[in-house]
Amino acid sequence: MKVRALLLLFVLFLFVKAAPAQSYSYSSRLHRWELTPFAGWETSGSYPITNSTIADRLRANAMVSFGTFIDYSLSPNFQAEFLWAHNPTSYSERSLQTGQYTKAFNTQIDQYQFGGLLHFRSSEYKLRPYVSASIGFTHDANSGGSSNRTALGFGIGGGVKYDVTHHFGFRGDIRYLPTYGNSGTGVVCDAFGNCFQTTVRNYLKRANFSIGIILRP
Repeated sequence: MKVRALLLLFVLFLFVKAAPAQSYSYSSRLHRWELTPFAGWETSGSYPITNSTIADRLRANAMVSFGTFIDYSLSPNFQAEFLWAHNPTSYSERSLQTGQYTKAFNTQIDQYQFGGLLHFRSSEYKLRPYVSASIGFTHDANSGGSSNRTALGFGIGGGVKYDVTHHFGFRGDIRYLPTYGNSGTGVVCDAFGNCFQTTVRNYLKRANFSIGIILRP
């Protein structure tokens, strides 16, 4: 899957690069498209499980990540954004008896999200902080006979871009990327101390730290 995704992104970038140039009245420095391959680190995260007699929690372990951002400028300070992040890692289970985590199976986690990015400074500046938000899905390709899984995910974060030239730069990004884990019955209390049983949604809460190279056609 990751090879096909990389080929698709490469073909898309070549197509955009070959497209005829357009003129934009709001800024001569604004480039419509950005491609940012990145490498980074994704933290661990866990959520409770209830369908097991030997474990009570499942954890995705921290590991390296890589992927790409594809951005399209809708205005001088706002971009539509696609994120693909790949994380080759493993899951561990927490024992009901000992409370210790042991490795359960390997997995390849791919996160696909669509959203927006807002710059705090115009394209005339080389250094441009930003915030971003996105929503999409996460796919786990699991080994060891464990079922593959696809679930809803979303992201919020921010970072900074630094332009070396109009066509090349660097990007540092911090992204909080929760993925839906499961649902169960739990007790929730409001601000007045009233507690009641309700459906609780559990999420795999992880963060991704990355550094990338910005390429503009």
